[in-house]
Amino acid sequence: MGNRKTSVINKNVVTIKDIAQLAELSPATVHLVLAGKPGPKPETRERVLSLAKQMGYRCNAAASSLKRGTTRIGAVLPRQEGDNNLYYAPIWFGVRAFMREHADFSLELLEFDYESRESISVPAESVKEARETEKLSGLIVLGDLEPAAYTELIQCKECQIPVVLVNSDMQGVGRICCVQAENYLLGRTIGEILLRHTKSGGNILACAGEQRTPANAASICGLEDYVQEYAAERKIYKLYYGYSQEERNKLRRMLRKYFSQHPDISCCCSVTARGSVELAYALEECGLAGVLPAIGSDLFPQNVESLRRGTFQNLMFKNPYRQGWLAAEQLFRYIFYGAAEDTVFVKTEVVFQSSLPMYEDDSLAKS
Repeated sequence: MGNRKTSVINKNVVTIKDIAQLAELSPATVHLVLAGKPGPKPETRERVLSLAKQMGYRCNAAASSLKRGTTRIGAVLPRQEGDNNLYYAPIWFGVRAFMREHADFSLELLEFDYESRESISVPAESVKEARETEKLSGLIVLGDLEPAAYTELIQCKECQIPVVLVNSDMQGVGRICCVQAENYLLGRTIGEILLRHTKSGGNILACAGEQRTPANAASICGLEDYVQEYAAERKIYKLYYGYSQEERNKLRRMLRKYFSQHPDISCCCSVTARGSVELAYALEECGLAGVLPAIGSDLFPQNVESLRRGTFQNLMFKNPYRQGWLAAEQLFRYIFYGAAEDTVFVKTEVVFQSSLPMYEDDSLAKS
């Protein structure tokens, strides 16, 4: 079984028929998958795409792209600097990796990075700059938008520039697809873990991020709903904060205050990377590391060390690298094949100290 029909992988030119033979499917089904068209079951689609990648398949669209010239894809994401590297840099890395692996299609990535000031939200001027770029074929945009950026994205649709949102969704802006973590389920999972750790009761302290950010709001909503369903008597103290250094300092002061003035707090969590850093510091400064059950968010060196030391019992991994990759893939499929999924959810995983070796590559920077 393991040696069946493997010789086809070594052929110089791999065809749809070759893939169909190895997958034991009809060529028509394989064509639908590779063209990004509806019909095949998800498991069939996954199997065909996996085989195509293993066999080095390159569809005729690559040749077509050479005829029509370079396809210019823009990305509007936070600049890689400071704390943005904790979470948003891997989204960049995923987008770039997809572009490199599809170099045969004459793709050009235009990076419209922006400085995050008081908020991580996308400013209107960055979207406008991208929209007005000559011969732009599509755009990847962080789904957390400043209000004025809504209008700019709607104008992208009017200019027939397809937009894929990543990390958060925003309805009504004309996007063709959104790629995001399962934020609501992430919040529910945090709630279940914390309640299991603290069966004797007590209240929960949550670093909730910026209140208007859709991904943060969905995570907190999931946490609140789970606690309401299973332990309605328990209170959740929600600490909201922005993205400036002043806001970080304010969060650290609030955390120390709550830990010292609220002995009713029996566990805590953060739904953002920045909040996780400050939460770990506060727990250690207050002598509560390893005493209060705590859950951090995302995989990066500081969080990994906090998990190893026992400051955090778990980390919630939203795989931003995969989000970036899939956002680029969905835009690519739309441009070349006219097909894209409405919403793509990247599964969130719970990381334990014992499972850290499985995630070593994910906690390191990729470029």
